[in-house]
Amino acid sequence: MNNKRLTSPPRVLIVDNEPQTVTMYQELIQLWGFLPIVAEGTGTALIEDALLKAKQFRCQVALVDMRLVDDFDDEDTSGLDVIEKIKPTETIIASAYGTLEIAVDTVQNKKAAGFFEKSRNPADLKEKINKIILEKCAYFRDLEFVRSDFLTYSEEVLLAPDIRDDYKDQVYDIFARLFPDAKKLRLEKMNSRHPSAYHSTVPRPKSVILRVFEDDLQPVIIKLARKKKIMVEVGNFNQYIRSRLVGNYVPVLNDYVALWDIGGIKLSYIGSIEETFANFISYQPIHLIKKSLNHFFLETWADHYKKSVKKTNTSLFNLYCDVWGTSWVKRALNFSVPDASEVMSAIDFSKIPCDSPLTFLKAIVQSKSKEDDLSLVEETYTAITHGDLHADNLLVDSSHNSWIVDFERSGEGHAFQDFVELEADIINRIAFSQDEFPAFYHFCLAVAELLPLSELLDKYSSIENKDVLKLLKIIVFIRELSLKSTKISDARQYILGLYFNTIFRATLVPREKYRKSELRTWMLASILCYRLNHWDNSTWPPTEWGNILS
Repeated sequence: MNNKRLTSPPRVLIVDNEPQTVTMYQELIQLWGFLPIVAEGTGTALIEDALLKAKQFRCQVALVDMRLVDDFDDEDTSGLDVIEKIKPTETIIASAYGTLEIAVDTVQNKKAAGFFEKSRNPADLKEKINKIILEKCAYFRDLEFVRSDFLTYSEEVLLAPDIRDDYKDQVYDIFARLFPDAKKLRLEKMNSRHPSAYHSTVPRPKSVILRVFEDDLQPVIIKLARKKKIMVEVGNFNQYIRSRLVGNYVPVLNDYVALWDIGGIKLSYIGSIEETFANFISYQPIHLIKKSLNHFFLETWADHYKKSVKKTNTSLFNLYCDVWGTSWVKRALNFSVPDASEVMSAIDFSKIPCDSPLTFLKAIVQSKSKEDDLSLVEETYTAITHGDLHADNLLVDSSHNSWIVDFERSGEGHAFQDFVELEADIINRIAFSQDEFPAFYHFCLAVAELLPLSELLDKYSSIENKDVLKLLKIIVFIRELSLKSTKISDARQYILGLYFNTIFRATLVPREKYRKSELRTWMLASILCYRLNHWDNSTWPPTEWGNILS
């Protein structure tokens, strides 16, 4: 076995109301190299304990007696009711009263993995268990992983600290199920230009996306995430993505697996994917970046925008909560905002009479009526959006076409949402990894401008940092695409979306783990908050901010 880190053998749950039979099964299962887990009790208590232990021990296989309540009741098939309730555990039904008809029905209709007649040789049972284990588990598979550090990282990201190491074999089992015939799997980060990095720099990643080569075959894309997220994504893919994007610039969902805590999705590899958009924009000329963005927004996703729905008297705050949920709001309102001196020098920041970056959000949350909601707009549009369009979910192929992955949040949302999320990711994550306060300050002022887009670049063309100026050009282009793609022309709606995204991001990472670049997210949030609170002011930036860098 190549998987030396799998210290616990596969776990087999025994559910039977006959003590002598249980003892025999225990001895055999242990002899065969598996770990027996015994459900205890009688009648319904036995069934309840079986459900509990299947989940508690993350059992891969269960051996369940067909008659759990009364061995002499011909109508008792209570064991069959356990099959679906203990999924993803694979069940073998055992019975002393089996017939060919019952065996076939149990496997085909009740979805059991097998049927064992108790009068038969135990070797037959061993063969059935072995077959399931080899198909569903990595433990006995001669499966070699190249770059097993990806597996370690996946465990750290996806499996909570309170989950025993023994049950972290779920990561390996997902690969075993998605690649049943593989001998070797080579794991790579999607961004081929940086092979040493294997996870997104998005704060608190909740998923792992890899390029995987099976033996000598072409690669596929594997996404690992918590079980619930995987099931949501599969549903969203089928409802909003499959056969609904122009040109089908989207991977094909080939297979998925959902275990106790985590799951995995297997997607076809898409063309000659070179890298993520986050890396692409760091070195490519602006005309190729525009080509890639044009391809996604004006071609691939265009049909969704054409089917946008008009909404009146709508709270944008509620629209974004519909996509993100509301936990981010509670998280933000309880967050300890950094002191100004942490964000930049205290002397500089004291010159900016900014509002607290959360005052606007608090006002919305505390509003007594819909009319008091500061995010209320008379007219807007919703459309099917990707819902999480950060620059690591947008992939670029060798022809500079854009492809997308990760559809967990796909669904109806504010029509500006994807544009705003991509822009927010560029500003807050990609633009300023270095300590460049003057450039970032001017960048934030430009982002909050209400000038026509054609004039915005002229006003800020004096920014000396060429990389910053390039990013500003990209952002201006994203906004131009938002106007072409949607029926919304209200700049305040765009700034609102940007503000919500910035607050959402700024509160993802605990304060004690903040880096300098993440602290400065609060400066952008503060400037956007001031902009929204003083929307009708014609002068921007305020006169008193003019000497901040002097």
